[in-house]
Amino acid sequence: MNEWRLLPIEIYNGYWNMALDEAILTLIIENKSPNTLRFYKWNPSTISIGQNQSLSSEVDTAIAQNKGFNVVRRITGGGAVFHDRNREITYSITCPIKFLENLNAYKVIEQFEIIEMGIISGLKNYGLESEPGIIHCPALFVEGKKFSGNAQVRKKGHILQHGTILLELDADLMYSVLKAPHNVSKSRMVKSVYAKCIGIKELLPQWNEDKFLSSLKQGFENILKIKLKEGQITSEEFKLAEKLMKEKYSNQKWLNKYD
Repeated sequence: MNEWRLLPIEIYNGYWNMALDEAILTLIIENKSPNTLRFYKWNPSTISIGQNQSLSSEVDTAIAQNKGFNVVRRITGGGAVFHDRNREITYSITCPIKFLENLNAYKVIEQFEIIEMGIISGLKNYGLESEPGIIHCPALFVEGKKFSGNAQVRKKGHILQHGTILLELDADLMYSVLKAPHNVSKSRMVKSVYAKCIGIKELLPQWNEDKFLSSLKQGFENILKIKLKEGQITSEEFKLAEKLMKEKYSNQKWLNKYD
């Protein structure tokens, strides 16, 4: 049984969350950190854009600044995401691609889905049936509505996959800062989000975050055939994340690289 590190849920700003994910990936590649599952939240609320997106096309930065939100560019692909400080839990998994291939996940989509299956298994433990699918990116659905979007970066034979787990939905707040596609009104986008997405808390008669996270932990252990042992960020990860946060993630040059 492979032992992995579990980093229990913490709350950080958007720059630190993305810097820490990259620091863990870098040090796992260098064989200085263990394979890791991490849970986290965002404070303040943050808009993250995909690695190859244009900031000006996706985000109303003036409104984001006025509301006190962070805006950050990820190293993973996918589209712009609003991470609500009160309504979301995010996970990230970092490991060698070979590990997933040993579980018979050889294609990119299979590797997305085997990680997503950890969430599906965990939700089933918690009494909720869900399934994988795709809306723009690999996603998870319950009762036909999306509650989780997922993104990857692949580097030197390793993978970082992270994704959202939407607990509650405020599409009006989301599209106060995200820009609607060309020729689509914000009100139409808000209606579309409410029609296509859902926060899973409304489907659960009782909510207990500790039990929920414990269920997810068991789900990942079951699907990935691992044992998760609670750990903490190493001093080397901390130092690298600090450097990345200062020089990259809070740097306007990185944020505006396509504008």
